[in-house]
Amino acid sequence: MSAPDESLKGYPRYKLIQWSATLAMLLLLLAGSLIGQYPPPLGQLGFCAFGIATGAAFARMSHPPGLPLTRLGQIGLIFVAASQVFYQSLVWSESWRVHDSYLGWRLWWISVVAAVGLGWLQVLWRAGASWEGKSGRTTLACTGLLGLSLTWLALRSNPSAAAPPVLQWLLLLLLLGAAGGSLVIIGHWWKNRPRRARPLPRWMRPTIITTGLVALSTVSFYFGRITMPPPSPFDSAHSLLADMNATDLNATLTRDYTHLKKLIKDMDEVRAEAGGLYRGVDTRTGRRDASEFTPEESQQIRNLFIRYMGYRRDLLHLARVHVGFKKISNESQRHRSFLIGYCAASVALEAGLVYVQSYRDNAPLRAKLNEEEPGLLADGQFEVVYHSVTDQHHQELYREFGVFFELHRARWLVESPPGMDFAKLLDPRIRAGQTALENTRLSPVRAWFSRIGRRLQQDAKSPAFEAQKLLAEFMGDTRIVRREPMISIHQVRTEIQPRLQPGDIIIERRNWYLSNAFLPGFWPHCALYVGTREQLEQAGLDYESLDPDARAVHAKLEEKTNHRLVIIEAMSEGVIFTSAEKSMHADYVAVLRPRLTRDQLQQVIKNAFRYHGRPYDFAFDFADESKLVCSELLHYSFGGIHDFPMDTVLGKKVVTPLGIVEQFAEQSKQQTSKLDFDFVLFYNTPPGQSRARPATAEALRHSIKWPKVFNE
Repeated sequence: MSAPDESLKGYPRYKLIQWSATLAMLLLLLAGSLIGQYPPPLGQLGFCAFGIATGAAFARMSHPPGLPLTRLGQIGLIFVAASQVFYQSLVWSESWRVHDSYLGWRLWWISVVAAVGLGWLQVLWRAGASWEGKSGRTTLACTGLLGLSLTWLALRSNPSAAAPPVLQWLLLLLLLGAAGGSLVIIGHWWKNRPRRARPLPRWMRPTIITTGLVALSTVSFYFGRITMPPPSPFDSAHSLLADMNATDLNATLTRDYTHLKKLIKDMDEVRAEAGGLYRGVDTRTGRRDASEFTPEESQQIRNLFIRYMGYRRDLLHLARVHVGFKKISNESQRHRSFLIGYCAASVALEAGLVYVQSYRDNAPLRAKLNEEEPGLLADGQFEVVYHSVTDQHHQELYREFGVFFELHRARWLVESPPGMDFAKLLDPRIRAGQTALENTRLSPVRAWFSRIGRRLQQDAKSPAFEAQKLLAEFMGDTRIVRREPMISIHQVRTEIQPRLQPGDIIIERRNWYLSNAFLPGFWPHCALYVGTREQLEQAGLDYESLDPDARAVHAKLEEKTNHRLVIIEAMSEGVIFTSAEKSMHADYVAVLRPRLTRDQLQQVIKNAFRYHGRPYDFAFDFADESKLVCSELLHYSFGGIHDFPMDTVLGKKVVTPLGIVEQFAEQSKQQTSKLDFDFVLFYNTPPGQSRARPATAEALRHSIKWPKVFNE
């Protein structure tokens, strides 16, 4: 290592530059998030700030604060400066980005690798690395070979192509060697570093005390908030039955008893259906805690739980209305009111206890039952039931009314209250509720910790999700090269849309979007063609039979935009309707037609409309139906009708647009008559041209092998 150059002790404010650029980048990201897009030059400024921040960090490695600059540090700074020049050229010069030789990208990559490698060696040398020792030689050799290997990636004829598997393993081994040696050197430095005790400044002590008090108050307030139990439906129960005259009260009791009988029957049916469904899932998967549900199973589970929660709500409403039975002066009517309310509470309690005990420890199913269903279910409804049936106040209230029941039970067995079947209906259901309460062991302490844990998890996930959402929106809205798509609007109107039918699957790609680099394969997006109203009628589907909320939005937007919104797709703003001109005004478009019966096609369109308005699934969690990505929309719209292949991406089972094309390619390659898709069209752009042209099914099959960074 060269000796320090004492003449170069001046220290530029790299740290100030780094954090100033970081702050500017965060402000630009926030601005783009607030306006919902990153128009020029907002995106370029964000990339510019990111480059300056990372460049300053690399410079700090080569030239630490308060220390003279070594010769190696000087060389490192030269490469840092070069990397900044090449990087900013890529950010601000489109011709530099799209040059056929990839010259700009090659130079930037080589300069960055050199700057980081030399800077890191400088850090290790200042930490006391001895290149004559084993750890020093190992670290130096691995770092040097790693740098040369990474540099070679930029010198290939196609630098954007994936590295050979052998090279990938070699890079991993070199990285592990460099990291291991670096840890040894830094650990030795940390152990032997000089320790100097410095007195605290005057302002430090009161600052620490004040900060501690504020932190303690904040934690106490937060703990109080998350431990506060949710409101009980019986907290402010006030019955108006006592204020009714005898005739109206008698009519109300008759109506509520009739409603109770129907609710008992409905609750029994939904519980039986749920039990059969879950047993079927267990049989299919061969395990009791299946982590994957088919789209059809997912929809059935959610529909059954929605029905269950609806019946439970009505039962609790009856219990709440009749909780004030004691104020009714007429004894016969008072007893009838009590039995209606107490039996409703018993049915709800018994069903809830059995439900919670059966599915509390089945994590995937519990997560499914906790999903939000827009307009029907709020998030975390299974936890609501769990808390309700383990709430000590609810159990004490139920036992308190049980005393009144036991006091009059013998009398009612002999003579039922007017208009009621006590012995065959009410008594068995009440006994079932009491037995379930006594025999079902659900720890209220565990329920309390479960509720607190869920709140903590939600509070922790919320900022992480927002950060992930912000980053995803930034990458999805940022296009490195600004130009018109290769498929013109005229082509969409005159050549593509006339060939489409409801139910067609649209696969799309737009070059130069930053998000393409983080999605698997060449095809990053897909959508569903739902067609015009006339096409829906020709398919035998009544427009009025579609989801009313989605239909209202669809009709209003068509009138407002004066465009036919024939496509439904999941974008960063959620599941939306859009026109063919907007959606397929892209660089590459392929259309596949699933082989569906008339009834299946109608069901797919109905499902798709039902998912309109769902938020975008930035977590890419295909087990959660409440949020959807583009391929997840197809996965659930075709649920039970067509099975798309599931790929593992970042440890998650997902459907990808590339996987859909791969399924088509594999089936057509086998030349079997049992194809799931028919080829409709593929618009591709030949090399060296700027306008897409119709291509063959064979070309579409080959596209699955194109690298994700394939550009014109």
